[in-house]
Amino acid sequence: MKNLIIICLALIPFLSGCKKESKTDTDPTMMQIREIAWKYLDEQQKSTVNVDWKQAPVAESSYNGINAYVVSFNTTEDALLGPIMVYVDMAGKVVLGQAMRD
Repeated sequence: MKNLIIICLALIPFLSGCKKESKTDTDPTMMQIREIAWKYLDEQQKSTVNVDWKQAPVAESSYNGINAYVVSFNTTEDALLGPIMVYVDMAGKVVLGQAMRD
């Protein structure tokens, strides 16, 4: 019985997780962040995006020590290069840059 309690207590951190609750796709702030990132892409990049940009995942991150959102656009070239990832400053709502693609 003692071992069962120890195992249960050891598993609690793994099962509960520490991830922040994600915001919904319709959150106005997240839509604004997606739009800023989308407008930053050039036409060639936009032509490879294979999902609706309005549904692109947005996560909290950092870019060169600055708190930022990162917007990931899945593309037809993901298998070769990975998704297009655009970093948007949380405070100023301006694009900070893009992640390098492989």
